[in-house]
Amino acid sequence: MSGNREESPMTWMHVLVRVGLNAVTHPVEYVKVLIQIGHEPMEPYKSRTIFGREKMFYPSVFSYIAHIKKRDGLIGCYRGLTPKLMSNVVSGLTFQRVVENIKFPELDDPCMKPEDLTTHQKTQVFIQNTLRETAGRIAAITASQPFHVIAIRCMAEFVGEDGKYTGIISSITVIYKEEGIKGYFSGLVPRLLCDIGALWLANSFIHIINNFVVEDKDIKSYIAASMRFMASAIMYPLQVVANCMAATGSGLVGCSPPLMPLYDNWYDCYKHLRQIKGLKRGSSLLWRTYTGPQIMLDGGVSLPSQSMFRNPSKKL
Repeated sequence: MSGNREESPMTWMHVLVRVGLNAVTHPVEYVKVLIQIGHEPMEPYKSRTIFGREKMFYPSVFSYIAHIKKRDGLIGCYRGLTPKLMSNVVSGLTFQRVVENIKFPELDDPCMKPEDLTTHQKTQVFIQNTLRETAGRIAAITASQPFHVIAIRCMAEFVGEDGKYTGIISSITVIYKEEGIKGYFSGLVPRLLCDIGALWLANSFIHIINNFVVEDKDIKSYIAASMRFMASAIMYPLQVVANCMAATGSGLVGCSPPLMPLYDNWYDCYKHLRQIKGLKRGSSLLWRTYTGPQIMLDGGVSLPSQSMFRNPSKKL
């Protein structure tokens, strides 16, 4: 019992720190979601790459935030924050509880030192720890998905000012009436695949490199962070798909034709985004290359083929 009392404050502290960081960085994440669902309210501009090649670029995430602030004020930069924080709290607590209750007595001995383990034991520890974390993440993502869906849709309301998903309770009611229980879990499969795929990729690389390639302890300390970053980058397209699927079918202007197709399933969404080169939307927040349709002018200069970019106030 004493162990549980000691773990509980740490659990809440971890969740509170995570909630605080998410609140501070929310405007950036908000813009990232809008970019992922394909909303670009500002026209691209012509510039040059570091190699001197002329290209079209979208304004940076900070210019996008300034655009939101100009239209909706400072409070408007925090649209969707409440359901997002609810999602983080539910996710964090669920993950902690599941992980705490999965035990591997033979390999969880605190007196066991990593350097004393055989290669076979290290592999066992890697597999069991990753399986434990996988179970925790599956439970956490599934439990928090309804709040995640509401958060994405609240943010997507920026596009058309629909006034449909304005609060948690009203959003729960709207989703249930229009889509039933399954609406709360829109985009769940690609979100799970993204998170679990990144987890196994990162942990596998870390295990192999630290145990069979690198011997220097100082270098090993940097391996985990770099491998997790790389794994997240590899799986990033599924994050874009997951957020698009969380929004599609919501009836919002920004998530309906002609701005977004009504996808039948997440793989249909993946194929469409791959076709239009949209799988990396939001991956770069500073130098955002324009990848849409272009026309060629004399001299080989390329320009966007239209001057209206997903602005519902203009007729398409």
